[in-house]
Amino acid sequence: MSIAAWLHLDAEALESKAAASVWAEFRERLYTDPMLNIRRGDTLRARKLAAGQGRPRTTSARRGPNRAERWGYQYVLRRGLEVIAGLPGTTVGTAQAPGTTATATAEALLAQLSRQHRAQGTSAFAVVRTNTAAPAWYDLTPTPDRAPCATDGPESLLEAAEFVAYCAYQHHARRHSRRFLWQWLPELLSDAEGPLAL
Repeated sequence: MSIAAWLHLDAEALESKAAASVWAEFRERLYTDPMLNIRRGDTLRARKLAAGQGRPRTTSARRGPNRAERWGYQYVLRRGLEVIAGLPGTTVGTAQAPGTTATATAEALLAQLSRQHRAQGTSAFAVVRTNTAAPAWYDLTPTPDRAPCATDGPESLLEAAEFVAYCAYQHHARRHSRRFLWQWLPELLSDAEGPLAL
């Protein structure tokens, strides 16, 4: 099973950078959270956060994070989904393709989103992140060209797309070691589109 997730930003949200600003504020709160040791420049990787991987607080004498610190890193995923739910001008969606590669799933999703925009005569940018492939920005103009955008979008929103993809995968895969994640996606992103069958 391959899961893809996307953030769909309307033109105003992309131009104003409002969604990126909200995500940057979330990251700033993480930097100043005394329960975490997240530094500026750190990339928030959903898989590592779900595993509770992170630096121990400077007051900890242990080599790795203790149980409370691990939970704090895991909870960053939930906090991130809460922020994503309120990103201005942004919709979220997921797609599922059984028995295919992440690349094929992303291509099928982009084709479907592009057809939708061609039919509506609209254009948009989307961030697509599969559970195993690197996230990228795509221009969903009413043309068949679906190459990643050369200009890229706000880099930080790629992290947000990864949060959605990872939590969607755990929701559908039902891995026992990640059972705490199973309901976070439908609970916190109840308005998410999909999962679209590809």
